[in-house]
Amino acid sequence: MTAPAERLFRLFPQTRCALKGHQEAAVAVPGLVRGEPAWMSNSQFRANCHAAENARSYTRMHLTLANVCVDIEDAARIGGVLMANAAAHSGVPEYAQIPMQWVLLQTGELLIQVQDPRRDFPGFDEAVTWEPAEGEKPRGLWIARELGAELAFAPTEAGKIVQALIKPLEVPAWGFPAVRLTP
Repeated sequence: MTAPAERLFRLFPQTRCALKGHQEAAVAVPGLVRGEPAWMSNSQFRANCHAAENARSYTRMHLTLANVCVDIEDAARIGGVLMANAAAHSGVPEYAQIPMQWVLLQTGELLIQVQDPRRDFPGFDEAVTWEPAEGEKPRGLWIARELGAELAFAPTEAGKIVQALIKPLEVPAWGFPAVRLTP
């Protein structure tokens, strides 16, 4: 993991303003992203009790249609975890929209990121390294990490971005690229 001051840099240009003070752009944490984007997509979800399930369902559908080479069920669960954390801990009202973005890198890796208006992430390192005690229910970022996601966060002008990098599935080398040029 990197120090908070080292975490933020722009990988892709800003595309447009969706909300006042919110800029849609993929932000990458140094050391996590190792390639250029093949495509990216974004959506927003209300910060209510359905946010995690909506994000999970949308991620599953979206990645299935895009035919990505990652475990789609794991990616959907990871997306749901990121959204659940943002909805629960950002302090926004239930009617607020939480942006979520999916970036498929040319390496075949998938970056999922969620942005919320809270700049800090108290206890991030503890949340990422937390282990459930015997008989304790798994939760939050531990689930994402167990599913193979590399996790990081980056403060931005409009809050913070929490991201998960998911490695592609291992497939035999058949002489074609991991990512098609068109989704």
